Amino acid sequence: MAAGSAAADGGAASPWAIRSGDLPALLTSLLVHVIVLLALGLVVVDPGAPAPSVTVIESAAVVEDELPLDPQEMVVADEPLVEAGAGLDQSAGVAQALAPVVADVSVTPVTETDVAGTVHLEPLDTLPTAQAFDERIVVRGATGFASTGAAGAVDRLTAEIAASLDQRPTVVCWVFDRSVSLSAQRQEIAGRLTRVFDELGANRSLRNRPSLSNLVVAFGKDVQLLTPKPTAEVAEVIEAINAVPVDESGVEMTFHAVRAAAEAARIFRTSAPKRNVMIVVFTDEVGNDVDTADAATKLCLTLGIPVYVVGVPAPFGIREVRMKYVEFDPKYDQGEQWAVIEQGPETGFPEVVHIRSDRLADEAIDSGFGPFRLSKLCADTGGIYFRVHGSSDQRGRVTNQMIQPMQSQLRYFFDPQGMIAYQPDYRAPAVQEQDIRRNKAKSALVEAARSSQIDPMDSPRMVFPRQDEGTLAQLLTEAQRTAARTAPRIDDLHSKLSAGLPDRPAVTERRWQAAFDLALGRVLAAKVRTDAYNQMLAQAKLGMKFKDARSDTWTLEPSDEVSVGSQTEKLAKQARELLERVVAEHDGTPWALVAAEELRVPLGYRWTESHTGVNDPKMQDGNGNPVPTAPSDDKKRMLAPPKPKRDLKRL
Repeated sequence: MAAGSAAADGGAASPWAIRSGDLPALLTSLLVHVIVLLALGLVVVDPGAPAPSVTVIESAAVVEDELPLDPQEMVVADEPLVEAGAGLDQSAGVAQALAPVVADVSVTPVTETDVAGTVHLEPLDTLPTAQAFDERIVVRGATGFASTGAAGAVDRLTAEIAASLDQRPTVVCWVFDRSVSLSAQRQEIAGRLTRVFDELGANRSLRNRPSLSNLVVAFGKDVQLLTPKPTAEVAEVIEAINAVPVDESGVEMTFHAVRAAAEAARIFRTSAPKRNVMIVVFTDEVGNDVDTADAATKLCLTLGIPVYVVGVPAPFGIREVRMKYVEFDPKYDQGEQWAVIEQGPETGFPEVVHIRSDRLADEAIDSGFGPFRLSKLCADTGGIYFRVHGSSDQRGRVTNQMIQPMQSQLRYFFDPQGMIAYQPDYRAPAVQEQDIRRNKAKSALVEAARSSQIDPMDSPRMVFPRQDEGTLAQLLTEAQRTAARTAPRIDDLHSKLSAGLPDRPAVTERRWQAAFDLALGRVLAAKVRTDAYNQMLAQAKLGMKFKDARSDTWTLEPSDEVSVGSQTEKLAKQARELLERVVAEHDGTPWALVAAEELRVPLGYRWTESHTGVNDPKMQDGNGNPVPTAPSDDKKRMLAPPKPKRDLKRL
């Protein structure tokens, strides 16, 4: 009451007056705030790193008219670069030729690299990937895309160019092989490109056309630039392609041409405004300058230029193949000829043991991929290798009549989708070699495949007439010498491959699995046939009795039964198991085809007897009449001299 009276007496209380009942709450609040302030004072706040200073160093813009190129010929330095493209540290990651799914962004990195003098390149933009226009899309780095004609491959390239144009202005370098063998194909390609340019809108008015420029390069023993500067005029491009001169030297500097095209387009990748650049090569051989392939790859990788090759399928495991050549020049003989040209192999290290046996298995067949060096160039740079052959869609045996002019004599082709799992290794050679050395099966296969071709018992004698015991024994002995000459080389291959068997279970790549099993299976089959032949002759020398009194000749015939010794029978069983495994596990591949053909030939032999009349008396002609000779013409026919044939070594 006193307090209330005092308030009443003294007027209104001060707003800052502290009542005794509020004191505990105020103290508690003060303590909490002090603790919070102390805690905040202990926290170290990073003011943050300063914003990075980005310096873009670009070369001064260069006017297109001032390109430092001779409009007729370009000279490429012969000395290789210090570090090859296939030897880059990241090459193992970028050499994958097919992605399992279609990606919106390419996975191939482009490294920051110093280029030529004072020009400094920042990492270049991601290269365009193929458009997903159907489920069978071929993504960047593909090396097994099959086409029945170069024109069809050009159509597929339309999508690649369109994808690049969607990203930014694009320059396409059209690079043509000047060889005789590609002459007719060049005209076909020029005609198809007109339609491609129409589809891309390159024939529209200047205001409405896409920002597409073109360079045309030709190569043979030298490299020529056929367009003085990049042109957007379709007529100029077609005219330049039609004007590609034929080079009859037989020399093809393919990788020099790729480097020259990249150098011609360097300015568009290093100066503002930057453009995409694509190199498209048309050729039907590997090239005579594969030693410069790594240098060409490195330059294209540095500049971010994908390389596309419209080329030929590589024959399975071999370097050379026959090509049907039909002359286009009327001054030469127009008859069909078969020229030997280099279109393989498809791998960097040998993987096929060659056992010539004059059977279907020894004919050239498609490998499912292009020549190794050209395919690797496409895989490393993110382009596509197009395998062009008129019979590539055939799944049966291809006859000579079915083979089109200027195309190789390949007897079988395989579904590209089924071959994806058997892609060759496009990593750097040093990386591949290290991997091979780590596995005895792989190293044994490569060592055996490096051996020269073996000829198992070239035309062995199978018929043995018995004039008397001495003559028969002599025939049998001479036949054994055939087997004796072949056996050591086959035994050597068998020994090498058998040394790799302990590591065979560790091989996980389907290509290596098929290659090792086929090689050992074929070598074992050759060994069994050779040993069985020799042992059957040895048994005959011990003496054999004819069941029929009229019989006078022994004949060895192939037989599925091998009954000349337990060791040979054991090897025969192993050979069959390996070959049957290849057929079962790798159906639809070259390895399965060769294995199936090997299995069709029996491994053993059996003796049969017959009457050939070797001891019958000879009929004598006693009339003495001379043998009439063919009548001769009274005078020679006056025929026109035959036309000369072109030197097939210069195609």
